[in-house]
Amino acid sequence: MLKNINLRQLDWPSLLQRPRTWLISLGIAIAGLHLTILDQSHRPNLMSVSILMWMAIASLLWDKRENLLLNANLFCTTFGATLILLVILRSVSPAGYHLTISPLISGIGLVLMAAGIEGFAFYWKELLILLLLALYQLFDNILYAIDLPVLTAKFSNLALLLAGFDAYRDGVVITLPTGSVEVYGACSGVESMILMFYVACLFFLLIPISHLQKLVCLIVAVLLGFITNGLRVSLMAWLVAYANEESFDYWHGDDGSLIFAMVSVGLLGLFCWFAYVRAIAEAVDNGEAS
Repeated sequence: MLKNINLRQLDWPSLLQRPRTWLISLGIAIAGLHLTILDQSHRPNLMSVSILMWMAIASLLWDKRENLLLNANLFCTTFGATLILLVILRSVSPAGYHLTISPLISGIGLVLMAAGIEGFAFYWKELLILLLLALYQLFDNILYAIDLPVLTAKFSNLALLLAGFDAYRDGVVITLPTGSVEVYGACSGVESMILMFYVACLFFLLIPISHLQKLVCLIVAVLLGFITNGLRVSLMAWLVAYANEESFDYWHGDDGSLIFAMVSVGLLGLFCWFAYVRAIAEAVDNGEAS
């Protein structure tokens, strides 16, 4: 049974004297600062990825809340606090706060304050998540270096042909008898594929699976991101062909993109459940039953 917690009955002086309380509060402030500045940058895909990553970090810390490593020395505490202070000072100007790298620097500082050098081994999953966030722009550049618009146009054109439409492709332009669309870089599926890549990484950081299963999970995730975006482009081509401009603007905008992203994540969740999680859950249940 859950008990109601009376805030007045809590021993606030004792809580405020515990290093854990201040470290947790500082960690929440770091995440809040990042999401606040990110919200002002109007980058919805990076915002979605960041929210998922902070939730994963919170879940990892909650799982080991009874055994948190807190034994930093004075030098590590001072150095870690300096790193966090530098990030906070730079965040006074939004241009001085790096949306993907600053959280990693803050995370390193917080780990040093909490557990010193030993903290890198104890909190390696949390730091790895922040490192993946820091590499976001690198992954973005790699995918943009690939000729994804042409691949997306080919897939979307094929989907229209299989659906029975008289579609024709010339480069990145998909033409139907009554209209055509051009697949620009922003519609090539880069953001969808990056989102799915990160979702897969977070999944196998939270759920123990083999290296082969991790590789399969990553491949399936990226393919789902590409396929669902390709189907979205096919839908937009169909809407243009039938002069449905209002619906086209919706599915071309952030709301329509978010719906397809949610579909991709949902499909990956179903795949992971049937391929991995269900077997792990059954093994745990059988172990408890025996």
